[in-house]
Amino acid sequence: MLCSQCGLPAERCERCAGALCQRLLCSELHEASCAAVSALPATPIQVNAQPPKAPRQRKPVIERDDEQERLQAEQFILKITQHRVAGRSALLEGDLDTAFHELSTAKDLESNLDHLGAVAREVLPRDWEQETDLTPLARALAQANHARAAETWHKILEERPARSIQAEAAEWLAHDAFHRGEPRQALRILHAATRLGRHIPTETFVSGYKLISLDPAAAFTLYLAATRLDPHTARASGLRDPLTRELWSDEDARWWLVPISSDSNAAEHQQEAFARARDLARSRRDEGWLSLAEGDLLAGPLGVRSLGRGIRTGSAEAADHDTFMRIRLAYETAAERLPDVAWPWYRLAELLAWAGFSARANQHLRQAERRSLGDRATDQEHRPILRALVDVGLGAAAEGLQTPTAARPFPPQPFNAPFTWRLRLRP
Repeated sequence: MLCSQCGLPAERCERCAGALCQRLLCSELHEASCAAVSALPATPIQVNAQPPKAPRQRKPVIERDDEQERLQAEQFILKITQHRVAGRSALLEGDLDTAFHELSTAKDLESNLDHLGAVAREVLPRDWEQETDLTPLARALAQANHARAAETWHKILEERPARSIQAEAAEWLAHDAFHRGEPRQALRILHAATRLGRHIPTETFVSGYKLISLDPAAAFTLYLAATRLDPHTARASGLRDPLTRELWSDEDARWWLVPISSDSNAAEHQQEAFARARDLARSRRDEGWLSLAEGDLLAGPLGVRSLGRGIRTGSAEAADHDTFMRIRLAYETAAERLPDVAWPWYRLAELLAWAGFSARANQHLRQAERRSLGDRATDQEHRPILRALVDVGLGAAAEGLQTPTAARPFPPQPFNAPFTWRLRLRP
């Protein structure tokens, strides 16, 4: 064997089985290493190693028995048909309790067909009704003021029917909630009915809010502020629904549930708050504040920067052009309804500046400088930022604005026109 140090021929050491060279340096190095090896214990140390994990056993694949599932499907179809016939016959005879029991049983049995295979579904008749329609039963129960009417409407709403049926259910459930002494739940359902297309007079909402000791004007202001809070900010600030007293961002969007639950089906509180504010708008000035909030809601928290750049460079899509026109129309409506307020003029100037309409943006900026932002503290705090945001869109130097992505300020609360503007609507 060869020495590991110098490479010359060497003998094998009996203690360490290493190369034992005759050279002085190599022999000294060998003695040091050989002594270290000799100090090691003679028997190896036992290490408690964990036993290897047994491989996972795969669940056995259960093969479908097509013939058995076909027989089950035929039995389910026969039972469902029998319950439907019995329920509709009882409905025609006026026996509402029997009709509710039979049709509800047929509705519950329909879920068993979903667990069968495709071969079993082939036995379904072509003209067979896929789902049991509970709408006639709900209308008959509602007309008779039956105790099962609300439960039947809830079952229908869980299936997400047509908007007209949802609006019909909302109108009846709101009426029932008022009679049960739950005006808060009734008002929430009425707001949902207006979003579904029902026309409900504003005075109905005003009287309802007064009934639950809520100031309609204060609620209108709160709803406008809620439209400008994204879900994360609303959750962090503890924003609560004034009608349910629950955290609004975590509230269940299914307005027919009682009690209110916090579910993964979270409500879009910004859209809901805007719809409620629209229901409480009573004057032309309220419509102006509502239009301003609509434009801000469409623009988003960062404003119209990215949208305006796309319009200016020609890279915007058709949907972006549609959004641009909707925002502009909302701000122009707000400027018409609020002739003394500078907020919509600043918004229009910023929108047109980012879109590349510099001349029109400068005109709107001059109009905004002649109008009010509210009290003196609000004016001193927000006017420099609003002016700087327009200047950044125009490409001019903005003093005091460190970055073009600064947050847009919003009006703290609606305010009435000063006395001078009541005498003359235009400066």
